[in-house]
Amino acid sequence: MKIRKKAFDTTIESISRLVPMDYDTRNGALNDIHRRLMKGRGEFERAATKCMDAVIRMSAMDLTLETNASVIEQVNTSTAAAVEMINEAANSTARITSEVAKAHENLTETILEVSSESSNIMEDIRNCENELTSISGLSTTAISTAQGMKKDLHGLIEVIENMTRVVDAINAISSQTNLLALNASIEAARAGDAGKGFSVVAEEIRTLAEETKSLTKRMGTFVNAVQDASNKSADSVETTVAELEHINENIQNVWKITGNNRRGMDHINDSVSSLAAVSEEISSSMYELDNQMQHVSDECQRLHSNTESLKLSSLSISELVEPSKAIEKHLEESTKIMGSMVQDAFYMLDNQVLLNCLNSAVDAHRNWLNTLREMAQSGTLKVLQTDCTKCGLGHFYYAFKPVNPQIASIWKELEGKHKTFHSCGTDMISAIQAGHGGDLQRIYEKAELCSQELIADFQAVIRITETLSGKNVRIFE
Repeated sequence: MKIRKKAFDTTIESISRLVPMDYDTRNGALNDIHRRLMKGRGEFERAATKCMDAVIRMSAMDLTLETNASVIEQVNTSTAAAVEMINEAANSTARITSEVAKAHENLTETILEVSSESSNIMEDIRNCENELTSISGLSTTAISTAQGMKKDLHGLIEVIENMTRVVDAINAISSQTNLLALNASIEAARAGDAGKGFSVVAEEIRTLAEETKSLTKRMGTFVNAVQDASNKSADSVETTVAELEHINENIQNVWKITGNNRRGMDHINDSVSSLAAVSEEISSSMYELDNQMQHVSDECQRLHSNTESLKLSSLSISELVEPSKAIEKHLEESTKIMGSMVQDAFYMLDNQVLLNCLNSAVDAHRNWLNTLREMAQSGTLKVLQTDCTKCGLGHFYYAFKPVNPQIASIWKELEGKHKTFHSCGTDMISAIQAGHGGDLQRIYEKAELCSQELIADFQAVIRITETLSGKNVRIFE
């Protein structure tokens, strides 16, 4: 009976602690109870594990939904602002296009007027060239005539000079004749009556000589006057020839300038023709631009409608977060209830559950740190969990409390380090949003140091748990 009582007590203790036992057929229903309880605890363990996995996934999904909803809202706001700016720019461009089109019409009219004026100017230039050619011919003829006059005047001057010499010779002869008549009168007076007839002839000769002298004197005066006039005429002809040659030279210069102007006007006409062709292309482009701006305006209206739809979608996503958060909260409460239940031997989790959680936490922790490093390097925001209670470790940490003293001391110290680690994520996001790029690397280095401490603690807990499992010691009792 003592042996049976001892086996019974062992069975009761195994059931109360819910540890594996050897089934004795004599225990009857107790064996079934033990099996049912062990199976129930296994099911509870699976339920707790799945609940933990579900709450972790819900937290990740909520964070993703919130982040994406925020991003969509920001993108939608930016898009709406951009659409508004594009619409304003399109309207402004349309107005400017209309003004440019009107200005271009005026320009086209001006071009046509310039073309017409250019044609008139070209006609005037050609007429001017013809007139200059005629004037140049007349000037050449005048120069030739003046040079002939100059030659004739020089011949006249030579004749006058000859006349002057003849007059001087006649004057000299008259003087000699007068002297001879005087001598003849003296000789006739000496002859007395016999010389009276000769005296009369001598007096007549002297009178004739005086008249001749008077006549030659007047002729000399006239010749001198003619000579002076001829010299002046020769000088005037010289000046006229020089002026005509200068005028002819100026006419040639004007003719050259007119030719250059004609060639320039030809170039201007060509340019005006090219400008008219370009103007036609511009008109076509302005018409196409007007059509395109109308198309842009229509697209802006459609895009504006799309932004409104996107805004509604963003609100719908935001609304989805609320029931998702409610589910997460229920799951979180369920895990905490399960966490309190595991203190009871009937619901106590196996050590492997903690090991699985910590191994997953190490991987998730490293992924989180990699994301933080990418943010520090790129300066752009990414999906990052900053709530230390919502990550994989956080859900397990605040729901399940290991009782084993070796682990409990380390477990207690994890909270502060874990909060500091996640606060680096908050600091990183704030620094990026504020544009403090110089602080990003410093924040990451702080998180990396904290990460090294946390991983060391995780690995220490894993080693202790594995040692305790080898001794069949459960960390929750």
